[in-house]
Amino acid sequence: MREVVQQIFLLTGTAVRASPGRAAICLLEMVGTLITVLSPLWLKVLVDGAVAHDRGAIVLAVVALMVSAGVAFALTLAGNHARIGLAERAGFEFDRQIAELTSRIPSLEHQERADYLDQLEVIREQRSALGNALRFLLVLVRSMLFSVATLVVAATVEPRLLIVMVAGLPALIGTRYRYRWKSDAEQASAARWRLTRHLGELVTSASAGMELRIFNLRGEIRSRLRRSVDAAGAPYVAADRKSALLSFAESAFFLLVAGLVIGWLVLDSTPGTVALAIAMLAGLQSAAVQSAWMAAHAADSLRTAGRLLWLRSYAARVAREQYAGTLRPPTELREGIALEGVSFRYHGAESSSLRDVSLVLPAGAVVALVGENGAGKSTLVKLLTGLYRPTGGRILVDGVDLTEFDVEAWRSSGSAAFQDYAKFEFSVRESVGVGLLRSFDDASAVRTALHRAAADELEGSLPAGLATQLGPTWEGGVDLSGGQWQKVALARALMRQEPLLLVFDEPTSALDAPTEHALFERYAAAARAGATRGAITLLVTHRFSTVRVADLILVLSDGEVAEYGSHEELIAAQGHYAALYHLQAAGYR
Repeated sequence: MREVVQQIFLLTGTAVRASPGRAAICLLEMVGTLITVLSPLWLKVLVDGAVAHDRGAIVLAVVALMVSAGVAFALTLAGNHARIGLAERAGFEFDRQIAELTSRIPSLEHQERADYLDQLEVIREQRSALGNALRFLLVLVRSMLFSVATLVVAATVEPRLLIVMVAGLPALIGTRYRYRWKSDAEQASAARWRLTRHLGELVTSASAGMELRIFNLRGEIRSRLRRSVDAAGAPYVAADRKSALLSFAESAFFLLVAGLVIGWLVLDSTPGTVALAIAMLAGLQSAAVQSAWMAAHAADSLRTAGRLLWLRSYAARVAREQYAGTLRPPTELREGIALEGVSFRYHGAESSSLRDVSLVLPAGAVVALVGENGAGKSTLVKLLTGLYRPTGGRILVDGVDLTEFDVEAWRSSGSAAFQDYAKFEFSVRESVGVGLLRSFDDASAVRTALHRAAADELEGSLPAGLATQLGPTWEGGVDLSGGQWQKVALARALMRQEPLLLVFDEPTSALDAPTEHALFERYAAAARAGATRGAITLLVTHRFSTVRVADLILVLSDGEVAEYGSHEELIAAQGHYAALYHLQAAGYR
């Protein structure tokens, strides 16, 4: 019950904050509902007046019916209009909350966990229900208010009508089962809808489209998409079928009881009472059906609100348990960064990606991290940048545990260029400038970053220079080659000119080995020239032939540190590094 109350407060509170005025107007519908409930009483007066040939009663009843119908219609219309506008604004507010929550979580773990992604998929699919939540709740309350008011009137005028009220209870009880069936269907379909969305993106993606055509995969993907849609929809179809059968049984029971009560009233009641009963029974049936319908929609909203509350709780728990540090990072490094017995295992993985790694990245050094694919290089980078927390051991920055630092401040004190870089389809200036938001619109700073990334020629090669829109799907937009996109990502990382930790995580994989080597030499020289603050430059690559410029080379193999030392020391040791170095070098002879 406590969870339901929290869900209701979340839905109504968000809607009221989104548009207080519209929320207030929606309440006027309740007044219109009360007026509608009283209308059958005037119908009774009209029928009895007609039977008795009482013109005064007839005129009074007709005028009252017209006025009450007009006022109820006006209030309902105003409330309806307000609810539509409120649903739009509340929907926007919930979309904002979902986007903020998912982006605010400091870790990346949630984006690689199937259980989290399933929950998020349901929230995405049902987010329209969040916007309409207050509307559903208000209509449900209105229907219940109508039923209660009708109950009071019925008890006053003709107690036998209360029997019909009891006949409407199965519809409300059945809502519990509909709620359960729909919830089970959503959970069962979440992973399948994710697969469906992925297949749909493959069909509409230009990059995937090339391979679909080259390998003639369009029929295969279309077939898989059809099967995925069918599989994702099957739980919903089953739930709807059971709900339809239940609704039929509820309606049949209600109509049977109503028919018996009407027959009973015909035997010993006045025509006005019978007319009143028929009008109220029609209203009761409508209210019962609407209550059940809106209860189902409200239940959808409550379920989605529950998942949104789960998302809030998850974000708060991650921040509280893993990212509660408050210290500011040092302005310069004196000792460096030390890893003590660091291990890490991804959620659901059978083995650890890193095992008992102990090493020191000396202050002011250029460090190369090498190893074959899957050795754990990128995982180590994610730990150093705070995107994950170790599952074992600790990382020390000048003797202070990394978890003690404010994570946003730590990331702001460093910079990184990743192999899986983002393609921001903004202008060139903006795509580079986001690397340092305070210089977002500074063309001079952007040009400096492009120069440091050896991408001076990029501006002149584009139709509108730095103002060129990137991305061919936009009007006037252009696409870049893989190497050009990587240089934009490199320049973005180099917007921050004095980071304490600068990471290049295979940022030149689209370039050939000689070009990568030349760039690494350039970065290493620049790093040594500005190493007065003890800044560490970490070069990550699987190309052993490009890291001779590093002061220290760390060799990862199967999640462990296999060797470390300078290039000369590792070659002389004739170990893993030397073997792979000579093997790769032979490919360029």
